[in-house]
Amino acid sequence: MTSNDDILWKESFFEKNFSVDNSLSTFTQKYDLDTLRSHLKSYGTELQQRMSEILKDETEAIVNLAEYLTNLNVKIEHLSLPFFQLREEIMALNQLISNAEMSYGMLLNNIKDNNTSKNNLNLKLGVISCSVYIDKLLKNFSESLDLIILERIVGKYALQKSYVDELEIVTTDMQDIMVTVEDQLVKVINNKFLQAIEADDSEIVTRCLRMYDSLKKHNDAEDIYRRTVVRPYLQRLFSDNSVEKSNQSVDKIYKNALDFIDTNMKVLTTVVETNADLNAFNFIYNSFWKEFDKQSREGLPHITAPGNPEQFQKRYKSTYEVLLIISKKCKNEDLITQDESFTEHLKRFNLPVYLEIRYQKIASDFESALDVEVNEFYAAKNEISCKLKPTLALWIAVSQCFDKDIYLDQLADQFIRLSMLLLSRYLKWSETTLKVKFSTSEETEKFIMSSLIDFTFVENLLCPSLDNPSNVSTTIYGIISWVYVIPNIIKANRKTIIRLQNILKSNLIKMKVDEICNQLQHVGSIPRLYRRTNRSSPKEPSSYMVDAVKPITTFHNEFTVVVKNRTTEILNDIILQVTNHYLNLVQSVLRSVCKTEESLRRLKSRNVNISEEISPQSDSGSDEIKIREQIKLDVAYFLEKLHPLGSEDSRQTMDLLKDEIN
Repeated sequence: MTSNDDILWKESFFEKNFSVDNSLSTFTQKYDLDTLRSHLKSYGTELQQRMSEILKDETEAIVNLAEYLTNLNVKIEHLSLPFFQLREEIMALNQLISNAEMSYGMLLNNIKDNNTSKNNLNLKLGVISCSVYIDKLLKNFSESLDLIILERIVGKYALQKSYVDELEIVTTDMQDIMVTVEDQLVKVINNKFLQAIEADDSEIVTRCLRMYDSLKKHNDAEDIYRRTVVRPYLQRLFSDNSVEKSNQSVDKIYKNALDFIDTNMKVLTTVVETNADLNAFNFIYNSFWKEFDKQSREGLPHITAPGNPEQFQKRYKSTYEVLLIISKKCKNEDLITQDESFTEHLKRFNLPVYLEIRYQKIASDFESALDVEVNEFYAAKNEISCKLKPTLALWIAVSQCFDKDIYLDQLADQFIRLSMLLLSRYLKWSETTLKVKFSTSEETEKFIMSSLIDFTFVENLLCPSLDNPSNVSTTIYGIISWVYVIPNIIKANRKTIIRLQNILKSNLIKMKVDEICNQLQHVGSIPRLYRRTNRSSPKEPSSYMVDAVKPITTFHNEFTVVVKNRTTEILNDIILQVTNHYLNLVQSVLRSVCKTEESLRRLKSRNVNISEEISPQSDSGSDEIKIREQIKLDVAYFLEKLHPLGSEDSRQTMDLLKDEIN
């Protein structure tokens, strides 16, 4: 091994990524294992010698370091004792300070508790003495007590009471005394308050309400007003006798009740509204409404009239309106839907029963109108000029759904649903009747056109155009307050009507097209009429063409004025289909004529000489001319009658037909 290889080999042992396998592999590529073993042994001896030299050089320094460390440890041990003594002294001092702090804290707390107890006792004595003084004063001078003095008494007592309540130091004995005094104060204030109400003295009313507010006796003020002022007034109104005098109407009773708010309660409500510090009072709700609810239940137990839907509807609407007015006067319109007393009051009226009665009446009358025999469902002259009795019945039934004397906005969804069910039933009847085998096609056509004409009235009633949302009020849906649902209702109704309209139109178009096409089939008989028959040249259209065109012109003359748009659509489809069919027939006949004539000429050329052939050819040519002339006359008549009635598409097909014969 060279010196360079030996150095590299030894340095490889100190590399971080040294691998025994890689080292052996590299070494054995140049040398054998015995050489490796001798080199390793030699390198091991070298390393051992170097280690011995290092230990020899460093031993003296290590011994000196150990001696220094030993001396340092001895000195540290000498210093530890004073530190331990200092630690004990500091801990003792800390304990002494903590004990002193605790003692002073307890002393301060005792002083604080004593002061608090002393203050509380003074407050209690003050409240008790004040209460006793007020009690004696009220017993001796309650009738002649001046309002100013009463306000001072209430103010002082309320102040003392607020301190006691805030500190929560009221005892049972104190509570009894305070309740007695408060009752006496409230009794005196009640007298002053009622006198002021009777005299319409807003100033004294305001002062009395402030005294109630100071004592936090809002409920007492509202209750005394309810019992002594509101109740006597409403008791006279809410009775069966009052209903009889009003011709079974509750409108007058409710009007008089609301007049009480606007007149008798005017001073009171004005005082509360103009003084922000008195907004805790709500006399309209707690005094008027609660008594209104009570007297209505007790005095008018049979107001709901469940067996009389007419009275039920009128009374429910009147009741709902008066409750809505009361909730507005309470400055909270949500009361009518969210307050339990309002909702329970309205629940006296059984709306599901009312709906069932109306539903049965409207639906049964409508079903009876649908139960008619074929050809007996055509209506006489009527107010909407409709053609069918069921259409008139539908118009009456739907109008009843939204009649002001039947409809209730609280049942809007049910009445809307009923109107849509009636429409669906009407359309189902029309579709079912269409499947009946009428005795003649004229009767079928009459029924279909009568239905399409009546659909105009149905659409105007149930699917009015709402280009301007403000137009809703002029439609049958004007009574519905849920304006946002009306477009969806109209859209759904229009969809069902259009579906049946398309069915009726398809049936009518098919019937007409089949009828006309049967006549047009006779165009195939024209060659047979003129070939070798010596008939004179045609001068007028064929009778089949007159018969084929007649149904279209008759239909146009009969119905265009009545239902122009729908008639135009139907005519366009009929004419387009008929024209296409007739064009195919004419093309087929002309091709057949050409082939026949060609065949005849070939046959003649084989059997006769040229001189004899001249006459048949001229005869044959003459027959072909007559055939073409007849077809031209028929097509001209067809175009003359139908071209003005057709659409752009059908006219294009007619132009192709015209080109075919030219």
